[in-house]
Amino acid sequence: MLRYTLATTLALLTASTAAAQRPGDRADRMRERSQQIDARLADDPYVGIHASSGIQRGLYRIESTGVSTEPVRLAAEKFLAALSAEQRARTTFGVDDDEWRKWMNQHFYVRQGVGFDEMDEAQREAAFGLMRASLSADGLKLSRDIMNLNRTLGELNENNFDEYNEWLYWITVMGEPSADQPWGWQVDGHHLIINYFVLGDQVVMTPLFD
Repeated sequence: MLRYTLATTLALLTASTAAAQRPGDRADRMRERSQQIDARLADDPYVGIHASSGIQRGLYRIESTGVSTEPVRLAAEKFLAALSAEQRARTTFGVDDDEWRKWMNQHFYVRQGVGFDEMDEAQREAAFGLMRASLSADGLKLSRDIMNLNRTLGELNENNFDEYNEWLYWITVMGEPSADQPWGWQVDGHHLIINYFVLGDQVVMTPLFD
């Protein structure tokens, strides 16, 4: 069953890749379009999570869960400490920054933060340490499987690792990791987007795409 699922996923990804690589400048136009969408965010303030029926109110109440998020905070601090000053400046944003909304499934999207592709081994381990502290074992495995699958997609497209690679995923941190103030982190890349918001011992993971 797992083999069938992976084969089906690869077939779908390959089909979408072929469409993205048709002759012409389609990829360039889509990249420009994503940047234009980002630029309009300032004129389109966040008001909540939308569904077909409109804004969904009361989805997440502020309440104690009794489950400590201290390991997540410590892992985030360790990750940030592992970065250079220049990388850290590109990776950190205010907790209410529009960076929370700047994510896209497509591979060509221009992303913020620090990419796994530019991290050294210690930085990657710290990044995975943040994911390990934040996600379940199954969630971490699924994330790594998706990243590895992205490299397989590159192999299927004539070793095009410039566009499809297990390391083409970016991390940003919003707010300062805190025990009682709001903060969070985001990982963004092809077929893997995690928005992880923390307030005290409460965690909200949405939007989520994998």
